Amino acid sequence: MRLVGVAMVRNEADLIEAFVRHHLQRLDALHIVDHCSEDGTREILRALGDEGLPLSIARDDRPAQRQPETITALARAAFADGAHAVFPLDADEFLKCPDRATLEQWLARLPHGLCAALDWQTYVPDFADAPTHAPVHPLAAARRRRAAEAHGLHKVVLTQAFARAPAAMVGPGNHTVLMEGWSQDLRRQPVRLARVPPAVAALAHIPVRSASQLRVKIALGWRAHLAAQRADPTLAYHWQELYAELARGEPSAARLRDIAWNYGAPMARWESPRTTELVDDPLPAQTPLRYGALARPVVVPVAP
Repeated sequence: MRLVGVAMVRNEADLIEAFVRHHLQRLDALHIVDHCSEDGTREILRALGDEGLPLSIARDDRPAQRQPETITALARAAFADGAHAVFPLDADEFLKCPDRATLEQWLARLPHGLCAALDWQTYVPDFADAPTHAPVHPLAAARRRRAAEAHGLHKVVLTQAFARAPAAMVGPGNHTVLMEGWSQDLRRQPVRLARVPPAVAALAHIPVRSASQLRVKIALGWRAHLAAQRADPTLAYHWQELYAELARGEPSAARLRDIAWNYGAPMARWESPRTTELVDDPLPAQTPLRYGALARPVVVPVAP
């Protein structure tokens, strides 16, 4: 069975090499579109490609962030190239798959016509150690995760059911599959998905690594979302809320922990980190990295 990952990334130099090496130990190929990166992400991807890894890289230098269209196109190209299943990924997500053979067997038993859904597990670094800097190795932050999630979201795995439906599209954030096509506001009804048991596979999510990384992520993400001119005002609400907060100043270590703990949920539903547990669930051994020197800082002002 051929398993392929697809991603659209921007300014992820602190973990893009770890992302690529981690997934190419678990998947057969990666197809990545770099969207306007300025922090060395593009150079790191080029260096990885020069190693001869099964990695294809394309550029998108348009201001608007059009992830659903981009991921859908990448997925269709992967299926046309022989993929049996496609994993839409963000650069801060790491596939947890203890045994690939078990994952393949589970996918092979899926009922005809269904795509799948992975648990989206939030990892919370200990920002008290270094509140403004990412760890030496990005996956060192992926040691503990929430025991129970508040966001209620998952991430999709695309199967041949998607490949056979020419109007199907990946929804915003890779959270849904819209089998009947889409309109500009992306409000089509998502289809039912088969949940992958977490023991078979899940996604480790590390959305917040440092104050500087969060500032760049939110500022550029919110502006790119506005440039896309989506009609649905509920899309990217977390970017909008965090943009307004970051405009008021740099978050403390305690606030970074709050943001990481609740990432993906509206602020009105945020929980205190003291109300639920973290469980120890570290990612596998960290692959040595070679291209950290290619990363460079990006300063993005956040105006009220």
